[in-house]
Amino acid sequence: MDWVKEFYRKQYEWADWRHRYDFDPAEHNPHVDAIRRLAGEGPKRILELGPGTGNTAAALANAGHDVVTIELQPMLAEHIAQLAERIEAGSLRSIAGDFYAVDPGGSFDVVAYFDGFGIGSDDDQRLLLKRVAGWLSSDGCALIDALTPWYFAKTAGNEEEFPEGSGIRYREDFDADGGRMIEQMWREGHEDDAVTQSLRCYAPADLRLLLEGTGLLLVEVEAYEDEWYGEPCALEHAMVYLAKLAQI
Repeated sequence: MDWVKEFYRKQYEWADWRHRYDFDPAEHNPHVDAIRRLAGEGPKRILELGPGTGNTAAALANAGHDVVTIELQPMLAEHIAQLAERIEAGSLRSIAGDFYAVDPGGSFDVVAYFDGFGIGSDDDQRLLLKRVAGWLSSDGCALIDALTPWYFAKTAGNEEEFPEGSGIRYREDFDADGGRMIEQMWREGHEDDAVTQSLRCYAPADLRLLLEGTGLLLVEVEAYEDEWYGEPCALEHAMVYLAKLAQI
């Protein structure tokens, strides 16, 4: 996982995502609905892993939840701490560190990992899932986005600029043997400075096998065409599915 810090550091610095996508409390965030739908009504204690710019964490806090985040990039963790000052309902606390090593303290009703699961090997994922199981309250659940291998097998070779007008280009490829989405990122005119991320893709059957021995069980799957939970779709057409996990 040596690529992780450099890829995400450059991704956020190059596109200046902290300011390009600043938190707007009036903007609808579909993850707030997902928590209510899959974890139940009422305020929850939520741990979000890899929150990035923190917009989802801030939206969850503003919806009345008590949210703790663990973010690897210090500049983003600091940005989330600043967002915490703008929360009007629940609470938001930012921890800078590696979620394979940091202890967030206490137990949580929900542990969420949106848009990022699959970094590292299957063994790495199992280690993380065991940690997640230990962070959950007895009746809590984990909500994890899993990428589907069939989607990225079909889109291999696609290239686009994102965000539009940023000059940041991405190219997708797919490692069929390893079941991994490979994404290269560079600034236009600076191809020699390209960085690459690799995320393991899991069909639900693969995820069930991965969960063996972790203390967690796959109990529900919601399939979507993109990571922002637009219209639900048939699993075979999904780019991502939101997996609800519970303790065995």
